[in-house]
This record gives sequence, C-alpha cells and structure tokens, in this order.
Amino acid sequence: MSLQAALSTALTSLAAEQRASAVIANNVANAQTAGYVRRDLPRSENLVGSSGQGVATGVTQRAADAVLAAASRTADGAEAFAGRMRALLETYTSVIGQPADERSLSSRLGAFQEAMTALSVTPENAVAQSQALSAAQDLVSSFHDMDAAISKVRTDADLGVATEVDAVNTALQNLKEVDRQLAQASARGASTAEYEDKRDIILADIATKLPIRIYDNGPGKLLVTTDGGNTLYDSGNVHRLSFTHTPGIASDIRRNGAAPYTDGLSDITIDGMKLRGSDSGSIAANLKIRDEVMPRFADMLDQVAGHLAETFQQADPSRSGTQAGLFTRDDDGDGAGAAHFDGAAPFTGVARTLAINPQVDPDQGGKLWRMRDGMQASTEGHASNNSIILGWLDAMETSRSYPASTGLPGSMGLSQAAAQTVGLMQGERATWTDRAATRSTIALQARQDLTNKTAVNVDEELQRLLMVQQTYSASVQVIQAATKMLDQLTSLGG
Repeated sequence: MSLQAALSTALTSLAAEQRASAVIANNVANAQTAGYVRRDLPRSENLVGSSGQGVATGVTQRAADAVLAAASRTADGAEAFAGRMRALLETYTSVIGQPADERSLSSRLGAFQEAMTALSVTPENAVAQSQALSAAQDLVSSFHDMDAAISKVRTDADLGVATEVDAVNTALQNLKEVDRQLAQASARGASTAEYEDKRDIILADIATKLPIRIYDNGPGKLLVTTDGGNTLYDSGNVHRLSFTHTPGIASDIRRNGAAPYTDGLSDITIDGMKLRGSDSGSIAANLKIRDEVMPRFADMLDQVAGHLAETFQQADPSRSGTQAGLFTRDDDGDGAGAAHFDGAAPFTGVARTLAINPQVDPDQGGKLWRMRDGMQASTEGHASNNSIILGWLDAMETSRSYPASTGLPGSMGLSQAAAQTVGLMQGERATWTDRAATRSTIALQARQDLTNKTAVNVDEELQRLLMVQQTYSASVQVIQAATKMLDQLTSLGG
C-alpha cells in the first residue's frame, strides 16, 4: 500500500470513528429517554473500482425490532382494556358494596324481612309498623342508588370514549406531521431515526386506545388500520374517528334490542362506517361497559325490583284489579304514583322508578296501619291480625323465574335473587381485577423484551466506545508513521 493510500485510509477511519463516537455518546445521553431506540452507524470498505480507498459510513440506523414492537403494542392494548374494565367496575361496586355490607341490596332486603317478621309478632305496634315502612323505604333507596350508579358508570364510559376518540384524532394528526418530516429526511439522505422514534411513540399510544395494524411501505407510505380493517392513516391522509357524547345515560337505554348498538347512543364511525368491535384498548372497554355489562346489571336489578313489587301486589288480599301493592312505580318522580305491576310486561326501568305506595306512607297522607291490613284496606282491621304480613313473608320466599339473559339462576326467591345480583356484580369486578393483573404482567414482560432488544445498555455502549477509541488511536498511529516516513523521504530528497 502506498503512503498516500495509507494516509487516506487512516483519515477516513478517523472521520468514521468520530461519527461513531458521536452516535454512541448520543445513545448514552438518551439511555433514559422514553421511546428512544439505540442507534448504530453502518461502516464498510470504500471501494473505488476494485480497490479499497478507506472507510465509508452510511446513514445512522435504529436497532428496532418490528415484531417485538408489535407484540408490545398488542399486550399494551390488552392491558388497557382490562385496566379500564376494572376501574369502571370498581367505581360501580364501591357503591353497591359486598353482599354482607349493611348498605348492600341483599342486606337491605334482609333488614326489611326482619322488620316484617318483627311486625308479624306485634302487628298492632305502631313502632313496629313504622320500622317496617322505614325498612321498605331503605330498600327502595338501595335500588335507586344502584340504578343511579349504573347510569353514572355508563355516562362515564361514554365520556371516556369521547375523550379517547379526540386523543386518537390528535395523535393521527401528529403522526401525519412526523411522517412528513420522516419522508423529507429520507429524501435528502439524512437519518430518519429521530422521526421513527416519534412515530413509534405515537403508534404505541394509539394502540392503548384501540388495536391497530401497521404496514410500513417506505417513507411517506405508512398505512395504519384497526384490527377490524378500518383505515386510520394512509400515506399522509388522516381518517378521523367520529363520536358524539351522550350525557346522562339512563340505566335502561337501548336494552330492548338484540343488536349491540341501538338508537340513542352514538357509535364510533370512520368515514361514515361504524368502527368494528374488538376486545383490546380502552375505547373498546368503555363501549363494553356502556353497552353490555351495565345494561346486564340493570336487567338484574330491574328483575329483582319487579319481582319484589309483584310479590307484594299478588299477596295483598286487600287489593283487586289493577290496584297497586306496597311497592309501586313512580314514573314521573312526583311521589304520587301507584302503578299496577303486570307480570306479563317487562320490568324495564323498575329499579329507577320503584316507590312506596302513598296509601301506607303518612308523609303522603297514607295510613301506617296498612302495613298490617293491606294497601287498599278502607278501614283499620283487627289489631292482632297478622295474616297478611305472614302472607307477604311467605311470598318473598316463593321461587320466581328470571331470564337467562341476566345471568341469574332461572328460579329463586327474593333473598337469593338479591344476594346473587350483588354477588354476580362483585364477581365481574373480581374477574377483571384478576385479568388486569395478569395482562399487566404480560405487557410488562413484552415491554421488557422490546427494551432488552432495542434500548440503550450503557455498559455495552461504553465497551463500544473503547473499541472506537482503540481504532481511532490505531488510525492516529498510522498517520504519525506515514508522516514520519514522508518527512524522512523529504529530507533524503533535500
């Protein structure tokens, strides 16, 4: 090799190692930066014709792993789905309590049965009559509280959809800008690593809200779709999600139809087409709570409330025709309702509208002694007659049928139905608490696998830097030796 070739090789090597050291330094500096992927500098022999002419360097590359990144996004979406399910169910179950809690539906029903039992022992006792009425009112309040909690969670879930749809739309707009910058950098031959990092962070964030598939067809040709096939982003074109928040969703809205979505609540649409459903991402969890879980809970609650009212109506010999029993409906909320319950009609909305018959409530002009003599008794009966009270108590233990769609056992008494209702609701929360923990562990492992493969390991970077320094030192020595030889040759020539 000629001295000129040796100098050229050494000089290009120095330049290459300087660039390499800068890349390594940048890696170390960003070791704790979220979303940063380790950079590498490609180096090769610079060929001129068939002979080597020093060291050539390429464009800085990311040490990315598309397969592990996709696995991490999928795991994050599953974790977000379960986490949102758990959070919303915990909000609801914190209101209804455990079956053994004093404020729970089953405990309130038990307290009412105890008060009625005590009244059956001393039916003439006005205090016992008042306590039985108070227990009935507490029971009605329990139904109202649970129904209101269902409505609140459904509304919260709907608002969650609206908020996250806005977040996805904003992310897609940011993705468009980053993708534009990436394409421009690629066109001028510069490194696109910085923009690829930003793009991956945006895509990972979107994936926690709804599952996506990514097709990278080159700079400026990125395609992002949902796992159901809806296009979100295509080569610089953003396809926005559309959704309208519905404030104050009642517990019984859209529960009469068989379809997953019914008029009255908004779907998510993209370019006028409904977003296809999934079981991943927080958006899907919000929709599942709003459209499936909470309506099913409302069905359970309405069935128990309806059978309670029907039980006291059918076992009240003082009434006839369409006259109401102890529990009735107050559909307009004015406290003056006394609706008759028809066993053939659905019990939709009963938990929200359940009320005490004004005929027995002294605060509404009623007579307290009707807790003993029946709701439609026109005159006060014998003070010690407890037959109607015992009839009510027996009727409460009579098995009644419950639709399979509610998830409740097919036939049971009111006490069992109340306990099963609270137990199933709490069981749903426990199920998603366990799933959230499991999916969190899986997502953590997936993120760790991605990190191990693509993130910066400072120890490894320092070892690489030592090798760069050694190569740099060797190149300097070559230059020094070549310079000394040239000096000697010059002195000989002089």
